[in-house]
Amino acid sequence: MEKLLICTQVTSKMSGQSITAAPETVDEKPKPKNVERKPKSKFRHWRGYMSDQVSEFMSNSSIHGFKYLVGNERTLFEKIMWFGVLLGSIYMCSLWIISAYQAWEENPAFIGVGQAPVRAWEIPFPAITICPQYTYNKYSAYRFPNIEELRQNITTLLDLCIYFQENNKYDNIDFFEGEPWEKFLTETALSPNQFILKSFLTDGTDTMDVGFSTILNKWGVCHSFNMLDKADLFRNATHIFQSFGKQNQVSYWSFDQNYYKKKESVYPRRLKTLIDNLVVDLESELDYIACSSSNKYYINLHHPGESPTPGGIIAVQSGKDYTIWIKPEITMASERLRSYSPSRKKCFFSDERYLQFYKIYTEENCKLECLANYTLTVCGCVPAHFPHNKTTKLCGRNRTGCRQKSERTMARFESGLNEDPVCNCLPSCNSIVYTWEVETRKSDIVHRISVKVQYKNAKFNVLERNELFGDVNFWASCGGILGLFTGFSVLCLVETIYYLFFRLMYKLFKMLWKKLHLKG
Repeated sequence: MEKLLICTQVTSKMSGQSITAAPETVDEKPKPKNVERKPKSKFRHWRGYMSDQVSEFMSNSSIHGFKYLVGNERTLFEKIMWFGVLLGSIYMCSLWIISAYQAWEENPAFIGVGQAPVRAWEIPFPAITICPQYTYNKYSAYRFPNIEELRQNITTLLDLCIYFQENNKYDNIDFFEGEPWEKFLTETALSPNQFILKSFLTDGTDTMDVGFSTILNKWGVCHSFNMLDKADLFRNATHIFQSFGKQNQVSYWSFDQNYYKKKESVYPRRLKTLIDNLVVDLESELDYIACSSSNKYYINLHHPGESPTPGGIIAVQSGKDYTIWIKPEITMASERLRSYSPSRKKCFFSDERYLQFYKIYTEENCKLECLANYTLTVCGCVPAHFPHNKTTKLCGRNRTGCRQKSERTMARFESGLNEDPVCNCLPSCNSIVYTWEVETRKSDIVHRISVKVQYKNAKFNVLERNELFGDVNFWASCGGILGLFTGFSVLCLVETIYYLFFRLMYKLFKMLWKKLHLKG
């Protein structure tokens, strides 16, 4: 190592003085030969640039609290304090957003009282189904096959009626299994003109006679007015009771939308004014023709698009006249709910769920179909009045115990006492349940029961299913929560994308362009 002695003498012409610097020694290091400098790491270069971008973003961001985490003018304690405040705000914000999401996911709909009432002519008049307590005509021409189990000489229904009364063995007849049971019901049933003396509908100033068509339900062969035709109610694969009566075709009506208001001639029928009504006169003495001394009828009011069910029947008997006041309970759903899954809105529109036997989904149709399938699984057969296909075996009277057991089990499913893994019969989003009040008075005419059916009021309150927490409500709630705790908004999102994406992409593009330009 060499040491050089450097002496410098500076003479100042302006002052006339000379300044002599002290000797200075400098260690001169030999320069290494052929040593190349290592280029800077590209990773370190990008890491530094990204760090600068993040610092710039946090310094200029409109999100609350970010600017206090960077910069040299704040102490470490201040930065830690603000970091804790920011974490607490984000935590509370997350809890509230999760709560809002759960409300949006689990309860997007609610049922409230509608603002405008529904008038009587905007909804269908209920279907009226009338069943004699015992529907067998003992003078029927039906002839029984040989019945070995009875060991009696029984060939006609009159013989069988006498046997029932003498031996009380109605539930022990095995020959009623399968198709013979349906044939028996068809050929021995009372026809409407044997017990319905007259029936007419008043529509404003007009009065028109109306007919009842034959159907089959729990009470046997019954007769219904204003019910949908089998072609509109059942699917093609459904086996239809061969005596099922013909009804009018659906006209200017749908289950979810009800009527097209400008049309006059519609089906199902509707009443236009409060004084319109249906009047049915029934024969009060059926001893001479029925296989029983009972003179009682069962009347069921139900939706035209549903099969009559055992619940909610009105029993009428001789010696009295009846006025049935109808009070519909109407639930209507907003079309906006169609975008939600049934599990979220807790209901089905009439075309949202496929039923095996019915074309229209209603809760009652679904329950009846599910009961039929469950009974078939448990008993190996179904009652004739249950929906079924042509190859399904029909239960006779001897399987009453099994049928009743399946009905009790399904009732436990419906009540929630047992888990229901099969049916999933959610309520209908749009529904009309016909409730009623009954007034009775002593009949003035012998051998006649008069039944009048009409609305209690001209207008009815409506329950509406609407969005409780729609998509807009959810995002507005999230925006409010984010703004409350962090000041975050859509513009903050744009800032974040600008600083942490576009600026970086621009830098990368610029570097690549420069590199390509130098190579060119």
